[in-house]
Amino acid sequence: MTLIVSLLGFAGDEISKEWARRNLAGKDKSLASGRVKLMLRENRGFAMNRLESNRKAVVTVSAAVFAVLLVFYIPVVFDSGYRAVRPGFSLLFAGAAGNVYDRLVKGRVTDFINVSFFNKIVFNIADVLIVVGGLMAVIGEAAAK
Repeated sequence: MTLIVSLLGFAGDEISKEWARRNLAGKDKSLASGRVKLMLRENRGFAMNRLESNRKAVVTVSAAVFAVLLVFYIPVVFDSGYRAVRPGFSLLFAGAAGNVYDRLVKGRVTDFINVSFFNKIVFNIADVLIVVGGLMAVIGEAAAK
């Protein structure tokens, strides 16, 4: 089930990014009385384009972080001792895979969601999966102790 959740999260993220690239180019959309905006932004660096001019560093760090996550993901999938963190970690892994895939294959990450209380931060479904999954994993681990 962990693998299925990760694959569905990855696929949903990639589908949503493709939708954004096709439907939001030059056309921002407002939802929920302007509290949510859909706006296409291409991020060639890390969060908010940090290190965008150094593609080699971005690719190297992204690949290294993903490799570390993969090392942790394998036992989470197969070892019953990790049941408490499994749901959260599967979401976190899906989000990380989505953003790393985009950085390595496309050279950029597509961001398209802005919520007014985050001001200028634009993010994507993978970012949501990473944050929610990370919180779920931490809570699951704390609750298991």
